[in-house]
Amino acid sequence: MKKSGTTESSLFVSLEMRRLSFILDAVLQKERKSICLRYLTIIRQSKKSGVINGKRIRSMSSLMRMERKWTPAQKSAINTRDCNVLVSAAAGSGKTAVLVERIISMITDPDKNIDIDRLVVVTFTKAAAAQMKDKIRKALDSMLDENPGDVNLLRQITLLNNAQITTIDSFCLWIIRNHFPEVNLDPGFRIMDEGEKKLIENDVLEDVLEEFYAEADEEFFNLVDAFGMGRDDSGLVSIIDKIYRFSRSNPWIDEWFDECMLVYDDETYDNPAIKELYDSIKNALLDYRDKYNRLVDICSEPTGPAAYTGALQSDLLGINEMINSQDFGELGRRIRIFSFEALSRKKDAGVDPDIKEYVKGQRKLFKDYIGRLNDKIFLKDDEGIFADMQGAGIQIRTLLKVAKVYAKRVSEVKREKGIIDFNDMEHLALSILVKKEDGKLVYTETADKLANRFEEILIDEYQDSNQLQEVILNAVSKTRLSGENNNIYMVGDVKQSIYKFRLACPELFIEKYDTYGETGDNVRIELQKNFRSRENVLECANDVFSHIMNKNFSGIGYDDSVRLNAGFPYPEYSDSNYGDEANKSTDVILISSENEEEATTRELEADRLAKLIEGIVASGVNVYDSDENIYRPAEYRDIVILTRSVTGWADTFADALMDRGIPAYTDSSTGYFSVREIQVILSMLTIVDNPVQEISLAAAMMSYFGGFTAAELGMVRKLGREHADKNTHNNLYEHLKVTAGLGEADKIQETDVKQLSGKCALFLAKLTEYRDKSSVESLYDLCWEMIYDSGYYDYVGTMPAGAQRQANLNVLLERAAGYGKSSYSGLFNFLRYIERLKKFDEDFAEGAASQDNENLVRIMSIHKSKGLEFPIVILAGAHKSINFMDATAPVLVDQNLGIAVDYVDLERRTKTPTIIKGAMARRIVRESIAEEERLLYVAMTRAREKLIITGVVKDADKTLDKYRESAEQLAADGMLSFADSENIKNYLDMIMPVCLMDSDKLKGSFKVMVDAGEDSWADVDESGEMAGEANAVRIGGLSDEIMEAVSYPLLEELPEYVPDDNAAGRMKLTVSQLKAMQADDDSEENAYMDESVKTALKKKECDETNSIIPKFISGEEVQLAANERGSAYHRVMECLDYSVSVNLDGVKADINRMLETGKMNELQVKSVNPWDIYTFVQSDTGRRVANAVNCGSVRREQPFVFEYEGQLIQGIIDLCFEEDGELVIVDYKTDRVMKGKAGEKELVKRYAIQLDYYAKALEQLTGKTVKEKIVYSFTLGKEIMC
Repeated sequence: MKKSGTTESSLFVSLEMRRLSFILDAVLQKERKSICLRYLTIIRQSKKSGVINGKRIRSMSSLMRMERKWTPAQKSAINTRDCNVLVSAAAGSGKTAVLVERIISMITDPDKNIDIDRLVVVTFTKAAAAQMKDKIRKALDSMLDENPGDVNLLRQITLLNNAQITTIDSFCLWIIRNHFPEVNLDPGFRIMDEGEKKLIENDVLEDVLEEFYAEADEEFFNLVDAFGMGRDDSGLVSIIDKIYRFSRSNPWIDEWFDECMLVYDDETYDNPAIKELYDSIKNALLDYRDKYNRLVDICSEPTGPAAYTGALQSDLLGINEMINSQDFGELGRRIRIFSFEALSRKKDAGVDPDIKEYVKGQRKLFKDYIGRLNDKIFLKDDEGIFADMQGAGIQIRTLLKVAKVYAKRVSEVKREKGIIDFNDMEHLALSILVKKEDGKLVYTETADKLANRFEEILIDEYQDSNQLQEVILNAVSKTRLSGENNNIYMVGDVKQSIYKFRLACPELFIEKYDTYGETGDNVRIELQKNFRSRENVLECANDVFSHIMNKNFSGIGYDDSVRLNAGFPYPEYSDSNYGDEANKSTDVILISSENEEEATTRELEADRLAKLIEGIVASGVNVYDSDENIYRPAEYRDIVILTRSVTGWADTFADALMDRGIPAYTDSSTGYFSVREIQVILSMLTIVDNPVQEISLAAAMMSYFGGFTAAELGMVRKLGREHADKNTHNNLYEHLKVTAGLGEADKIQETDVKQLSGKCALFLAKLTEYRDKSSVESLYDLCWEMIYDSGYYDYVGTMPAGAQRQANLNVLLERAAGYGKSSYSGLFNFLRYIERLKKFDEDFAEGAASQDNENLVRIMSIHKSKGLEFPIVILAGAHKSINFMDATAPVLVDQNLGIAVDYVDLERRTKTPTIIKGAMARRIVRESIAEEERLLYVAMTRAREKLIITGVVKDADKTLDKYRESAEQLAADGMLSFADSENIKNYLDMIMPVCLMDSDKLKGSFKVMVDAGEDSWADVDESGEMAGEANAVRIGGLSDEIMEAVSYPLLEELPEYVPDDNAAGRMKLTVSQLKAMQADDDSEENAYMDESVKTALKKKECDETNSIIPKFISGEEVQLAANERGSAYHRVMECLDYSVSVNLDGVKADINRMLETGKMNELQVKSVNPWDIYTFVQSDTGRRVANAVNCGSVRREQPFVFEYEGQLIQGIIDLCFEEDGELVIVDYKTDRVMKGKAGEKELVKRYAIQLDYYAKALEQLTGKTVKEKIVYSFTLGKEIMC
């Protein structure tokens, strides 16, 4: 309803009074009633005069407000109207302030008369929504203080609590609550938590699978055989669950299921998956062509390796032929036949060795790339590729059939129980708003009403939306209505899209970013000015991302239009601070380590970080406090450590910090069930339900509730066994009862036993009391008594981190209360509920004990840091490898390409990657790397004043050499190429090449340092060379101050430590590792060769590499490397059919069968000489093996794990067979050795240790004696006894 331009009619006043009175009584919070009363008073006055304080009501919404300095881009983002707007807001650009100001300007504009409840403002979290409401309320209150009689301001404040400023889930819930009859939903529906949801889904899936088993469907049984794991179908369960979860992010689930089959039905090169793969390979090949052209130019330089030119040009010719391929089939054929000419070994004194190694390294990258394509993509010809697609398609169709039944059944069960989950909210809201008929969207009457009701749809964090949310919000917008202006306002930063694991779809943002313009119906606005960080922090971020964010690879570019510009004016300060020239750099610290296990490298990094932080605080470097507008010395609260994942990292770092007296806090969302206070309560609840569970009973007895010691527990066992009746069950609970009864019957006289008996009686009485109450009290009341009435809550409060422990107990109480409202009931089911949560990794988040104002170092994940800022940020674990598990999973799922699996041939018992899976895997890898780039962007832009990056490397010199080459390449390219982007493994791969570029190519200042241990630090100059050493932590040039601050007096010398012999041993070793540890230092393949043989081999290698004629021209066949050739021989022996291979022709036929069935590829087959195999078959050992095969007593490629002298040892035995009740081991070798006895001795010396471990393993695992250990040498053509 609109107000008139001059006076307010009595009708308007009456309606407004009725509306506000209703809202006041029904919705408003108590503290707002006074404001509403003021509003009603004003309305009554207006009824008489039409004016208040000499001003008409309409004009009072125009206020003299305090002027804020907005940038031109911000003003445009605030004031642009009547169109769709995409605001690309860089980190720290004040997007929330802009969004709030836009809302304020809209609801206070006298020409628009828009009420705040006519806006939809969607945020990513409830906390963000609450903060936005609070900011709007404060702004309106401030305006009202200046103009206390403004009716419109009072009106907006009144309506604010009912405004749709909320998450997408809550907005959908609002639609459902108002329109539940349209989807036949019980009005008393309840929202279940993730734990209950997981339990219901698991129960339903078990029932569905049982039904399929009962139907005895052959295709289903084949599916279980193909994708089940071991002895059960748990592998299939996880696959179906994964598909189900992914499908629910789509607006039309059944339609998406159907679309998943399209890629399997299309057996042409126009198949979307094949086109995707074709394009990505071509993009990489184009980059490699550019690299090769530069390598040829480098070779032509005076100090370049000119002898390499021929081989490089040969490679370049092949690359061009691949690029010019007309279709995927031709591309595959050219890649399969491509061969690399050996590099010349001709020596040239004028060649720079560094340039030579650089050329070789760049060529190796391409060789590895072609190798991966052959191993993963082009295993078969076109016919084989499409045949595998057909076979996999049958399995996918069955998989989708099960998934559809499962999805339908889960929906039915939830409706029966009257419960929904968060994803259901979105799908139910979609059903209320949109129908799909004949492939077209048809909007409902409800959707039209809502679209006409809402003046604008404002979406925060738009980069994290998905397809389902997009359809819902479009349905309630005017954009789809004819004759109406577009009205969707989207704010976000695609460079901060880091929630792919939550099925966010950044492609929605990217598509609009690429198509929106500066004017028109769809407008794009850039906010580049950063009001958070110092200039150097921003310029270093600009340097990194302008070089690594390749739009062709990541989907987003980083050019001048998105560069971060400093907008916060840090005041000048004379004392030491991070604005000083010496302090302003971004520091990259490489922590050098030997070959450490992963846990040890974390501890090493944690120890260095503790010293680093200690030095920062002790040095007195100043940070700017914007709240107080002063500089002050840095404190622990100013420092945050960011990690990619807190699991396994945060606790290690926190322990190291606290060991040095540095207070630290990590807010982990995992590990709740493993904390002691929760384990104690769960143990108590378990024995209340069933006291004969011995582990839980023992845990409870030795906890606060029992107070027993280990000795007392042992005594209870002893006394129970001695005094219990013969018919009594021999368990701890019965022994507890017997011991408790000894004191009452005066059966014993010993004082200590009497005391123990009394202790048992007290514990038993309390346990019995809890058990009695459990049958009549609610679970919540029982937990309350156990936690509060027992004094346990106060007890844990006295322990270290007591506040956190108490918060954890409160979380358990909240869960117990929520459980009482779920579809499950009773203590037994609650314990089952907890066990299922543990099984499915559905952890409760630990209780939040407020740490906001504590002076401590915070440790958090990059994801959790999003939206936050800190004066000093330490990005730790930059060496951590990117997780590509999603690309190697048994089943891959993609929004566009559907579902991909390996083709499992059940008749041949083979598994082959399909071309669909190859395409999808490459896409997932590319998307994973792109998201890691965005995560790095988030991490680097959290810092206000100082950014420090740390990572652990095994060999600092080699690492710097590698990154120095990458820096040269990057400087030449200007941008990380598509091909190089595919090779990114961690954050150091993104950061270091930029850090080591010449400073004149960078705008930021980096300082690279190496920590070699023992407090030895070295700076690295721009070229990557060591620039000197200092015996102190060097942070921003404060080495002297820090060294003085953290120096400690030497401790007195401790007694010599005598280590345990096994203390330094690994938990698990392979036989090869043990052999290497026990063999001579010279343990390479040629270690035992006669020098004349080594010389001859080297000459042969030189002859091979000196040829400049490509092998595919000269007719020479491509040969496998030595280890690959050995693997090929082993594969033949593993698959050899002794009944066929009775002569040379039989051996050849059997090997061809292996090729045809996909057990070997052409290159492997060509590397195997059939005569070698026939010679083995005809040998004495071969005949013995053939006889054992007929008797069924042969094991080939037999894996094992056994314990020996405190070590776990693992390995694989090539072949073993049983003969006369004893075992014989056969090990195949393809090593090049001298002929005759010298070669035989060499093999015995080389492999005797390995075979000894094989024998020990078999004897320990089978209990049978190993009578012979045979090495069969294909080179010598004979067996050798070890």
